[in-house]
Amino acid sequence: MAMAMACTIERKTTPPNRNRWAGELLPELFELILKKLASNVLDIIRFKAVCSSWNCAAARSYTSAPLPQYPWLMPSIPKSPPIDHESRCFFSLAENKVYKMDWNWKKTFHGDGASCLGSSHGWLAIKEVNTEKKTYKEYEEIVHLFNPISRERLLAPKMTRTKKVVLSSDPSHNNNFVVVVIHSRFFEGTGLAFYQHGRGGDNAAAWTNLSHGSSCADMVFHNGHLFTLSIIHTIQVWDFRGTYDNNNYPMKIMNFRPSIDGNVNSMAVDEWLVESMGELLLVGQERLGNDTRGAVKFFVYKLNIAAKTFEQVESLRDCALFLARNQSAMSFSLSTKELPGLKENSIYFTDLDHVLKLNESCGDNFHEGRVYNLETKAVETYYPTRAPVSNPYWNSPPVWIVPSPWY
Repeated sequence: MAMAMACTIERKTTPPNRNRWAGELLPELFELILKKLASNVLDIIRFKAVCSSWNCAAARSYTSAPLPQYPWLMPSIPKSPPIDHESRCFFSLAENKVYKMDWNWKKTFHGDGASCLGSSHGWLAIKEVNTEKKTYKEYEEIVHLFNPISRERLLAPKMTRTKKVVLSSDPSHNNNFVVVVIHSRFFEGTGLAFYQHGRGGDNAAAWTNLSHGSSCADMVFHNGHLFTLSIIHTIQVWDFRGTYDNNNYPMKIMNFRPSIDGNVNSMAVDEWLVESMGELLLVGQERLGNDTRGAVKFFVYKLNIAAKTFEQVESLRDCALFLARNQSAMSFSLSTKELPGLKENSIYFTDLDHVLKLNESCGDNFHEGRVYNLETKAVETYYPTRAPVSNPYWNSPPVWIVPSPWY
């Protein structure tokens, strides 16, 4: 595997007269150029930076047909960070390069108290914890929705013990999006709550509870509906195709526990609910060894709503799945036909390698990016780590994001 190169993404302005010719190109030429650059967000950013005409052309292109993008991986914070550690880095899978962003993580999110919950529609969900209150039960959290490309930031109402955040749509192009969170409730399992952007204030009253004590493990929006998965594989579905507030709840239209076609190892390390090409998949990871970084095996099942069953999937065909290290972050599927640099019938994931040091009671943690072929069961490394990371359970695990340059 080739070593990833490190680069810096900075914003630069060009004198207006220098690019006068650029604004005189025909719209058809703009479209042709954009189609050539479509799958690399960095090329789109460079295109938009040429002049205002090119920026407008890119915006029109998104409106007519949103273009697929290769994903980025935001690695964990190093255990012994370099001097410039206040900037976060992203690994471009398409270019095999690490890019350092020119915005300051610690100044933007008040430093060490912030962690990334995951991404949704190209936006990161960043959680800040206010520990001024005396008890854990009273801890207050601020969740920022942050676009790392445009640096636009939106604040969600205050919440406590947030575990996962999903958005119904891209905030860059729909101000009426819905935010749903899984949050833990003291001695009550987990709860689900939502708010519609723009209708609520900055306090907990802006949230509307959907359920509590449900032991919700994962959730995903699919065709305007919210699907949730419990730890015992119960599926619940809410219809979000409307406008809602504290007095107008989305309707729960399904609540069932599908039977499973085949044997599922109940000791699976993690399970995910993933939307893939119009279908919902249950994906599980089993570890075939006692060490942290042992051999791995994945199983995939498709949800058949009509029959209320999970049916085993033998092949993902021309799809690649991207799974988060833990269930707090979003997982997703991409087409290898639209993005030919991806490996088909494969699962991209990040693995935790715990290495014990000699004469020490504890060791170092290394996150490694790996890809699993569902047919051959072979595993390859696409992002080797070179430095230990900070505590992976208290700080941000690696997070996948499909960047959104359309702002």
